[in-house]
Amino acid sequence: MIKETIYHQQGQTSVVRPQDWIAEQKLTDLLVKMAFKVAYEAHRLACFFLRPKVHGAYVAVWHQQKILLIRNSYKTAFTLPCGGIKKNETSEEAAKRELQEEVGLDLPLKDFNKASETVSRCEFKEDHIVFYEVYLTQLMPIELDGREVVWAGLRDAQQALDMPLFPPVKEYLLAR
Repeated sequence: MIKETIYHQQGQTSVVRPQDWIAEQKLTDLLVKMAFKVAYEAHRLACFFLRPKVHGAYVAVWHQQKILLIRNSYKTAFTLPCGGIKKNETSEEAAKRELQEEVGLDLPLKDFNKASETVSRCEFKEDHIVFYEVYLTQLMPIELDGREVVWAGLRDAQQALDMPLFPPVKEYLLAR
């Protein structure tokens, strides 16, 4: 039987399971998280006025029929490791970089399988997203920085869909 801990944060109820990773909290981490939140809200405000077109890469890491979800310190919804594609970088390279930056997984490019593409219009921008899937045969150590990414956990698709997901992630799971 899996032991679970229920906790409340930012008005939401979450379940912590033994396979979850929760970043340690230090005072400097709290200050950096506050800066992330301010920067994120400023970015959303800029997007409201500018309505930019952007390009991003998302990575769905699967292990034993479960997907790795993360939660950023500045958002309330759960998401996948993801981020913008830099100039002179392919979407696959961006996916690899974001996976390493956000959860510490440094995998070879050959492990990234392009799954789908979509356009999201949430957060006042036109986000051209490429989804990649990675299938792990054994679970590797997950490393959270405690600043940008504060939680990671494995959930089966239905458990994930029951969580508050960032809209493109929910669409990805529903389309599978």
